[in-house]
Amino acid sequence: MNGDPQLVPRDALSGHRVAISVSESADLLRLGLSDLHLQLTIAELSRAIVIAGGVVVYGGAIQEGFTKIVLEETERYGNATGAFEHIVPYTEYATRSPEDLRTYAASLGVKSTVQLLDAEGVPRSVREVSARDDFDPGDLDPTTALSAMRTHTTDIASARVVVGGKVSGFAGSMPGVAEEAAATLRADKPLYVAGGFGGAATLVGSIVTPDLYEWLPPGLPEGLAPEVRRFVESALDLPLGADGLSDEDRALLAATHRPSDIATLVVLGLSRHLGDPEGQA
Repeated sequence: MNGDPQLVPRDALSGHRVAISVSESADLLRLGLSDLHLQLTIAELSRAIVIAGGVVVYGGAIQEGFTKIVLEETERYGNATGAFEHIVPYTEYATRSPEDLRTYAASLGVKSTVQLLDAEGVPRSVREVSARDDFDPGDLDPTTALSAMRTHTTDIASARVVVGGKVSGFAGSMPGVAEEAAATLRADKPLYVAGGFGGAATLVGSIVTPDLYEWLPPGLPEGLAPEVRRFVESALDLPLGADGLSDEDRALLAATHRPSDIATLVVLGLSRHLGDPEGQA
């Protein structure tokens, strides 16, 4: 596939949020890839979404890792009315000072916003949180805060893309990418599984659409414990909903690691789905 995401009409995703779920994958080296390949994919995917008029939703750390990549791309290519919504869980910001939070919020351009979720998952502005004096995560289980973030991003987004992700050493009740995929299926929203980078996204894809993962080398995802797979399988006991993609499109998305393929398939599939409630390509 040789599609260029910039060829997608600028209003194709107008008014719609697209959540991106991504973290490092331990399978990259075995697949002949590096961290750079994953980073380039998230950059191009973010770019394609905002060029098509959509808003990228990403939940994660402040000024680190993939957050910085999404922020840079959306600020550069997004519309002036908003392009990036950064959702920050309680456990990420509760140990930071109000001044740090205000500085981060002030550093964002007009195309980006940050929203903080309290311990119960209720959205708060930086101003609201800065006025409080109880910046103490206390005995809060990180699982609670992370699950609240994953539920919130699912609620506000029209669709989700999952890429990479840890299958061991993760924070929470199950791999975060898998938990967010399960939440998306429960909400009956389009889920786009970019499986070519291994990790939790490949685990999700191999469970939901096993026939598309015959290419997967033995032993991948690496480090996956049997009990984790069983837990994820029980959470993903739901059908893959309409997504605007053809069978050939889904097969390509399951295996490719080309950034342009992934970005184009996600944006075109979602634009087709939004234009056709039945989701047929």
